[in-house]
Amino acid sequence: MFFDQRDRHEQMANLDPRDLNGDGRVSPQEAAAYVQEYLQNASPEERRQVLGEYFQQLPPDQRQQMGDAMVQSPYSPVQQVRYDDPNDLADAYSRTAQAPTQDGRSPLEAAFAPGGALGNPMVKAGLVGLAAMIGSRLMRR
Repeated sequence: MFFDQRDRHEQMANLDPRDLNGDGRVSPQEAAAYVQEYLQNASPEERRQVLGEYFQQLPPDQRQQMGDAMVQSPYSPVQQVRYDDPNDLADAYSRTAQAPTQDGRSPLEAAFAPGGALGNPMVKAGLVGLAAMIGSRLMRR
């Protein structure tokens, strides 16, 4: 089960989201798969809490970029998001992560792939930061 994968959580907990040069230990696509798996297995309350905390700490311009990218992504079921509301953004992100796979990839993996709507380096760094936050939280259990 996902919550029992200590090595994987340790790997994610040790990520440095500032490493933008592509030589990090985990790619944004791997982080997207990790985040998607977490969101599919976590309780709705835990998802809201983790994502709400994550989006609360992002600056407004990064929240707007993330919200716009989710709405524009053909892989996301999100049609509208209020980026100034961390809870609405968390709900949109959760819906995107739980959407059906397309072309063998999760919507988050596809959106974060090269050329994807969320391919912006700052957005990718945010995803890696979210994976690190989730990994740290699971390691504290």
